Amino acid sequence: MMDLSIQNLSMSYGKATIFSGLNAELHSGGLIGLLGPNGAGKTTLLKILTTLQKPTRGEVLVNGTSLLSHPKAMQKVLGYLPQQVPYFPNLTAMEYLNYVAGMKGMRPHQALEQSQSLLESLHLSDTANKRLKEFSGGMRQRVGIAATLLNDPQIIIADEPSTGLDPEERVTLRNLLAELANDHLVLLSTHIVSDIEAIAGQILVLQSGHFLYQGTPGELIKRSVGDVWEYPISADWTSPVIVKQLNQPTTSLIQRPDGIRIREISKRPPLPQAQSVTPNLEEAYLGLLKGVIQS
Repeated sequence: MMDLSIQNLSMSYGKATIFSGLNAELHSGGLIGLLGPNGAGKTTLLKILTTLQKPTRGEVLVNGTSLLSHPKAMQKVLGYLPQQVPYFPNLTAMEYLNYVAGMKGMRPHQALEQSQSLLESLHLSDTANKRLKEFSGGMRQRVGIAATLLNDPQIIIADEPSTGLDPEERVTLRNLLAELANDHLVLLSTHIVSDIEAIAGQILVLQSGHFLYQGTPGELIKRSVGDVWEYPISADWTSPVIVKQLNQPTTSLIQRPDGIRIREISKRPPLPQAQSVTPNLEEAYLGLLKGVIQS
């Protein structure tokens, strides 16, 4: 059982405050999703949690031990996947994993066994002896994920792990992380709600320097009931009025058997014919960011 305690955490660069007074309690036993728009400070927060950066103020505890005073308390149990996965282009996938395993202090036979298993799980067995410079971006990302999971880290932190992955690869990654989250602390940062919609047990929403929401996806959806509306699109959907409406960040188009309809997030019915509909997590999240749903 792993626990991460974020206590009054603040980070500034000169006069610019990235976030201030963050508090959260994170536990193993269910995937934790960190959501927020680009530039919200998610990557900075993850760098602090992974001991790559020190905060301006505050504390982070791993199982009660300070990361600031004892960074190795985190480093020895951590698997970290950054946005930009480091790799050596002239190494094969297997050579790269063996190199990372050596850095983690793994024994050669253990490294080989785990590397083969991870490459198979991530559908890379056929390219294990291919040089990384010949890999696509999505394939290199999967090799990076395998490297992160070597030596069975008890805390797994991934920053935008689905970058460069095609839909099938994203499903494979989601299933793998969901399975690991049963008995590991898994924190996944993303601005794409679909990355965590089906697998997160807890979500944190970071915006404008503070957490707008901490809790379950279901509770956030419940808060947005009555704030999502659906109505049929006008026959002339290219009209300036409709085009302007579709450009709003709180609307989306959906295809129904009876034609195309608009879904809109609003405190009031946007049109007399609009019907209240059950929100999904992405709509609840967007409503929260736009202030339609209260934090």
